[in-house]
Amino acid sequence: MKKYIPSQIEPKWQKKWEEDKLYETDLASKKNNYYVLVELLYPSGDLHIGHWYTFNYGDILARFKRLQGYNTFFPNGYDAFGLPAENAAIQRGIHPQDWTLANIEQMSKQFKTGGFSFDWSSLTITCLPEYYKWNQWIFLKMYERGLVYRGKTLSNWCPSCQTVLANENVEAGKCWRCGTEIVQKEVK
Repeated sequence: MKKYIPSQIEPKWQKKWEEDKLYETDLASKKNNYYVLVELLYPSGDLHIGHWYTFNYGDILARFKRLQGYNTFFPNGYDAFGLPAENAAIQRGIHPQDWTLANIEQMSKQFKTGGFSFDWSSLTITCLPEYYKWNQWIFLKMYERGLVYRGKTLSNWCPSCQTVLANENVEAGKCWRCGTEIVQKEVK
């Protein structure tokens, strides 16, 4: 090889890794098991530099543990519920489900071109019924036994985005996304 041209070389090896199921994990294995989970992504569109930094560390650790002989499980997933996704879809005139699933497809494609060693056979997408039906079932069982209740609490509320914000998403009393003044609102 005289010159390294990624667009000519990378797809060949990524296809081989996928065909060989190189990064799929036998979850029933009794071998030394190791679990690496970075986070479930919020499918907002394209990956940004923060995603690349964050997931590179997890990928390095997963590869290192595999080299040490561990049966390493490195899944990926998308935490796909929320008003911000709905608002973004509505602003674009797209159904929220279509918007979210298109973003998941785009972000997964970007990760795959990056060569990340995820076990793609274990992809989790929280807005699909095969995932959330179990959350709902567990919640109902806990509710039936009096282990959960519904109450109200004060929250950071952005009137423009129509959503609750974590403290980390409030900058100088304003929404980090749109700059609207945050109010304290009692929400269920």
